Amino acid sequence: MIVTHIIDMSLKSKIFNNAKKPKGFIGKKMVSGMNGGTHERLARWGMSKTDIKGDVLDIGCGGGGNIMRMLSIQGVTSVKGVDYSDVSVEKSRKVNADAISEGICSITQGNVRQLPFDDDSFDTVTAFETIYFWPEITDSFREVLRVMRSGASFTVTNESNGTDEMSVKFSKIIDGMNLYTVEDLTRIMNDAGFVDITSYTSDDKGHWICVIGKKNN
Repeated sequence: MIVTHIIDMSLKSKIFNNAKKPKGFIGKKMVSGMNGGTHERLARWGMSKTDIKGDVLDIGCGGGGNIMRMLSIQGVTSVKGVDYSDVSVEKSRKVNADAISEGICSITQGNVRQLPFDDDSFDTVTAFETIYFWPEITDSFREVLRVMRSGASFTVTNESNGTDEMSVKFSKIIDGMNLYTVEDLTRIMNDAGFVDITSYTSDDKGHWICVIGKKNN
């Protein structure tokens, strides 16, 4: 019984920690799941709260489903994705192969602390269910600000409001997972240099939050 319990806990740990950086067989299954279900509903809700337009960057693009959805929005000219998981990059490229061949999409492997893009490159930046794992989050937000054009928006959408019981439980299991409330994210954005910060909550959706900051004109 003890050995079975240890194996069970080890498997659960591998599954949960794959949320941080999907890899291997478990990671491929997890990334595929990101393109539907609650992840899709959450993303659509977050997208409805902000003005997605122009050249878009999706950080932590996961399975690429959100990139595909944003490419269909009127007023969007291109969407780039970045993720530090090679499994996520592979899946995102496969899902958006046609858009990549048309030259309106690209997926790059990279880290949020050193985004592989020039200053003032994007009109819209999004981050869905990913900032839980960002290192030195205020500095990471400053790096996001660097690649944004004047007046551009940065939208963070999380399934967790930072205090819900299930997420608190997961944060104790998943290495390096940090939870943030609306107040936390508003303060972090302000410290990083964002302006006109707005926020939305939707407890009926399961404690979802969306926080949007802009780069000064």
